Amino acid sequence: MTGPRRVTVGRLAALVVLVLAVAIAATLLISRATDGSGARGGDGRPSAPSSKGATPGPTGGPAGGTPYAYTTEQELVLVRGDRPPTRVPRVFDLADPHRNTVVWTHDGHRVAFLSDDELLDRREDTRLITVDARTGEVHRLPCPGCHDLAPVGDHDVMVLSYEPGPTSAFRIDLDRPTAPRTELDNGSHWQPQLLGATPTHVLTGRYEMSGGNPGMELRLTDLDGAGITVYPRFESNAYMPAALTAVGGGQRIAVAARHNPGGCTAPFPIHVLGPKGEVGGSDQSAALPPGYIAGVTGGIDVSDLWWGPDQHLYATISAWTCDKGQGAQDGKKRPHRPATLFRLDGERWVSAGDQPATVVRPLDRDTRMVLVIPDCNGPVERADAITYCNTGSLYREVAGKRTKVADGVLSLSAPATAS
Repeated sequence: MTGPRRVTVGRLAALVVLVLAVAIAATLLISRATDGSGARGGDGRPSAPSSKGATPGPTGGPAGGTPYAYTTEQELVLVRGDRPPTRVPRVFDLADPHRNTVVWTHDGHRVAFLSDDELLDRREDTRLITVDARTGEVHRLPCPGCHDLAPVGDHDVMVLSYEPGPTSAFRIDLDRPTAPRTELDNGSHWQPQLLGATPTHVLTGRYEMSGGNPGMELRLTDLDGAGITVYPRFESNAYMPAALTAVGGGQRIAVAARHNPGGCTAPFPIHVLGPKGEVGGSDQSAALPPGYIAGVTGGIDVSDLWWGPDQHLYATISAWTCDKGQGAQDGKKRPHRPATLFRLDGERWVSAGDQPATVVRPLDRDTRMVLVIPDCNGPVERADAITYCNTGSLYREVAGKRTKVADGVLSLSAPATAS
């Protein structure tokens, strides 16, 4: 328009219709350009809505920066710099993290996870879902009976499947998703749980009861066929955080073993493992509650375990004391410190942050993503205790200052190249 113009009621209505049509068309074009699955999910289902309770704010760094992913009860969200996030619908289990495994290929190019078909009693329909961190493109590969996965090689994943046997293992090249998968044979049955992997080695576990005591048997398998390392049995339940990385051709491995799960006096030692079966210890004095006496006065919980870019081992650890006047074990817990960040210096753990942090993943030298989930140590007087104790708020932290990204978050992950 070149000058003032009188707008009639009819012309105003036409303009409104035109503006709405342009806005709808632009939205569709943006959706198709930023999500490889188009306006619908990769399996043809409508894409899930935004995370409930999400707060406007930054969702990534500059374009091309380190990506990360988080899950809610209804979707996985991949964040790629300042581009719109890619959302993949998938039901995630609020209470069982073993059903929610999300991994990144070692080259950092793809995030992978299994569909929710086993969770919904459709095991034969299970698919391996991959999302390209560079483009946001979503692929779904048939993976009947698959129930666990870990990254191997540069761009492959190893999956465990109930088919054709109870612990069959396969290797899938995500750079060639249509190529036949390779069956992996270690000379015996694979253990039923994948705890983690480096490009060349995979750590597996099997939960068992012996004399009434829960324990985990661990094996480190060289995928090049150089042998299997068997570790001494760990006193622990099936929840066993593990961290693996490869440095200079060697393997760096750590695990945390929860003793007496559910008990108030619950130690949770962290061990650095050697490639030939060695099991090291570490001094957790700085993380323990005041007046701690093993098996008598309190306990700790390890929420997250990972190797940092500085080659130090990191963990998030909460602590509590015990009120002997209470009856039920869980009711005796009195929180001392929420989960906060610790770093292993030599053989001693030292505090590396005083703000609550359940899961931490660095994106660059100055930026990291932090997930904060209520620890729920002791009685929880909430009707939504399961949701409350298993989901939390995701923050972007720059130079110690946090900005909320989303609420209702179950898990956080980032490429091994970053963490």
